[in-house]
Amino acid sequence: MKLSKLYCNDDKFKKIKFNSGFNVIYADVITIDKNKHSHNLGKSLLIDIIDFMLLKQIDKKEHFFYTTKNKNGILLFEDYIFYLEIELNSGKFLTIRRKINNNTKITFKINETTVNWFNPPQSWDYEDITFDKAKKILADYLDFDFFKNKSYDFRKAINYCLRRQGDYDDIYRLAKFKSGKDIDWKPFMFDLLGFNGKLLEEKYKNDDKIKEIEKSIKEEEADFEIRQGEKDEIAGQIQIKKQEKEDLSKVLDSFNFYTKDKENITIVVDEIENEISILNITEYNIEFDINKLKQSIKNEFSFDLGKIKSIFEETKIFFSNQLQKDYNDLISFNKQLTIERNKLLRETLEKRLDEQKIVRQQLKELNDKKANLLSYIQDTDVFRKFKLYQTDLIKLENEIIKLQSKLDAIDTISKKQQNINNIKKNIEKIIEDIKKELDRTLENEIYSQIRGNFSKHYKEILNEAAFLSWGINKFNNVDFNQPKVQNPERLELITERGRGFTYKKLFCVCFDLGLLTTYKNQSFYRFVYHDDVFANQDNRPKNKLLELTKKLSKNYNLQYIFTIIKDEVPRDENDNLIKFAEDEIILKLHDRDESGTLFGFNF
Repeated sequence: MKLSKLYCNDDKFKKIKFNSGFNVIYADVITIDKNKHSHNLGKSLLIDIIDFMLLKQIDKKEHFFYTTKNKNGILLFEDYIFYLEIELNSGKFLTIRRKINNNTKITFKINETTVNWFNPPQSWDYEDITFDKAKKILADYLDFDFFKNKSYDFRKAINYCLRRQGDYDDIYRLAKFKSGKDIDWKPFMFDLLGFNGKLLEEKYKNDDKIKEIEKSIKEEEADFEIRQGEKDEIAGQIQIKKQEKEDLSKVLDSFNFYTKDKENITIVVDEIENEISILNITEYNIEFDINKLKQSIKNEFSFDLGKIKSIFEETKIFFSNQLQKDYNDLISFNKQLTIERNKLLRETLEKRLDEQKIVRQQLKELNDKKANLLSYIQDTDVFRKFKLYQTDLIKLENEIIKLQSKLDAIDTISKKQQNINNIKKNIEKIIEDIKKELDRTLENEIYSQIRGNFSKHYKEILNEAAFLSWGINKFNNVDFNQPKVQNPERLELITERGRGFTYKKLFCVCFDLGLLTTYKNQSFYRFVYHDDVFANQDNRPKNKLLELTKKLSKNYNLQYIFTIIKDEVPRDENDNLIKFAEDEIILKLHDRDESGTLFGFNF
């Protein structure tokens, strides 16, 4: 799949026709604040638009389409309609239409050839399709071999073909994966490198199951004030209490009352007391739940960002604005989660409080009834003794119930612990399978090709030997190592402060190109877009990178797209700026006036 055309319903927007091979997005910046104005020109925003058109799910609180307003507070892009034509691996051309004011409704048109100029199709095959359905339709059109029978779709790999400036820190872990869990990207990367990604996915899922069960065990131990080793001790206590209850019941049964007194006592003991006992148990359980709910509501989310900043300052690690934003987003998310959770807890608490009132009212009525019945009985020493024994019996029954609840909880915990043991056995098998994958890296054709292509591309650019590797950490999870350079002096150079990041970019470039050249014989992406890749690079690597990308574009039928500002253009052996052919430059931007920007105006 390659990019073909990008345009919209606003004539000021610069229409773009992509070359099938080598593509330059060129910015002529003459102002002093070059970084700021080159960004404002739109060369970096273009990658966001392409990503949007390839069905990225949008957060309206962050995307510039929905945060950019005019002086009257009206969204600048509300009425924009974008069209992206892509060339499918089948040779057909697909036009995607997406509106800003209704971005979850997607429209498609398939054609045998590219549309004339920049005119939208007159008719559509699918119009205003819901977002999730549209992703499935686009996946069917793309028909990528790699994503068949996978739990994820084409979107998972797209940012290795649309690499932004923030994606050069790590060749594997893109910026969009940094705030997530390893399970969100490592199984996919394992698959992409030719290994069995399901192994990693199952390993992470089982780890999470164990953590969840262990948390549940700790909560039950705290709630019931128990430990697993106390089972026999509690069983012994139950045995003693039951014996005491049996002995006391015999004493109560030996009391002899006559006629009406005996009849009334029988009613009190056999009917009312049984009901009171049941309600007492119910009230105990309700009160237990109420206390737990109140305690849960008190547990507010707490996170001190200031302490995190202090740690970064003490360790002299730069605390970027983006990292602070990520932490703030995480804090906001957890606070919102706590609010929603407490809302549900309070609703449940109100219900339990209402139930408590009803039960207490029923207990009051039963106790009043019992008192009325007892008033008919002569207050003798025998009856007072009967009442005392009866109270003791109720206490014993409640104690037995509580002990039995603890015993039941221990049994439940034991079952959970057995479940953990079974999961751990399954994890052990998965770890063995992962180790087998590590043992056969040389036999893995896909991985060998990616690693070989990466090393070859890096060698052509920097004339240094570099290679990819991965290993298993102390938690028996896979770690994808950053590339190693065999020359120690070069290794010191690329890790030197202020220079390391520029060489990281080249690692990422070689990795992305290695993927595309490896998957050339499969239906897969056929393009890569590198934003600002030439910035701060030495002149020789710039020239070598240009030579390499032009060669790969031609020899492997790949589409290479990159952005560059005039001052970053490499120089030839005579110290003259390299000149790009007119047909290689698909988009020219400048900051002389607003007409030089992507949208035809500044914002």
